[in-house]
Amino acid sequence: MWLEVLRAVLYGMVVLLLAVLAFLAGHVVAAKTAKQPVVLPEAAAAPEKRRMARDFVEAALASRFAGRFREALGYLEQARAGDPALRGLDYQFALTHLELGNFDAAETAARRSVEKDEETGGAQALTGLIALERARAGGAVEAAREEVLRAVQKSRDWDPLSPMPHYVEAEFHRAAGQPEPAVDAYRRALERVSKTDSIIISTVKAGLAGIRLNHEAGSPPLKLQAINGIYPPEQLFFGAADALLHGDRETAGKYLAEVRGRLPASLFDALLQDSFFQDFLPDGIVPESSDDAPQP
Repeated sequence: MWLEVLRAVLYGMVVLLLAVLAFLAGHVVAAKTAKQPVVLPEAAAAPEKRRMARDFVEAALASRFAGRFREALGYLEQARAGDPALRGLDYQFALTHLELGNFDAAETAARRSVEKDEETGGAQALTGLIALERARAGGAVEAAREEVLRAVQKSRDWDPLSPMPHYVEAEFHRAAGQPEPAVDAYRRALERVSKTDSIIISTVKAGLAGIRLNHEAGSPPLKLQAINGIYPPEQLFFGAADALLHGDRETAGKYLAEVRGRLPASLFDALLQDSFFQDFLPDGIVPESSDDAPQP
């Protein structure tokens, strides 16, 4: 009984976290792209279609949370029709197909998400959950052990702070009749469902995507926003990203050195694994500290 209660609490928190991440990412990127002028006259209707596509995604998340999975799938299909390039759609399709028991479609969508480097850590863990549910439906849970745990490890390597791989691992142990390791994995997942960390991670990742999307050669440096004379951590990440896009690695290093001293090491390392920094800071060299910290 206690294991079921713990599982139910965790499942609700993970679902809520996924919804919050999707909501914040959509709105931060939308806020940035809304400032960009429409270049092609024939594409005048495109911004409205993109806005409607995001609205359909929000409706899909609400329907899925309420257990109306086919309705959610329909909303996602309308979102894709309105904006086929909308990031993260494959991951949402995978989650919804899984709820409907469409294992092949769910796996295809999850792997496509990984290939596109969208929601990569979550999608990697999700392939493990899909394998588990397929095996459970066939009455052969133990046969999926290697595939599930391999997917879990890939996801943990990609994003050490995500609760998703620990949740998937816990689900496997519970299904295999191993309550002690299941509870341990559930607790590790709960430890990672932090409101503060979730907001920082979602804000930074959405902001990095927007900066990459909207950067133009020759544009002036990004003006960071200070609060009471201090740059919030996400602003320091944005400053570093903008400096890297301008080819200024020295300034980027100063920003990253400053934020390193302000965040827990695990959170900083997880954010530095974002694909943006993997692309533009491949050697991962960041000063341990900075005597010349950026000033507002």
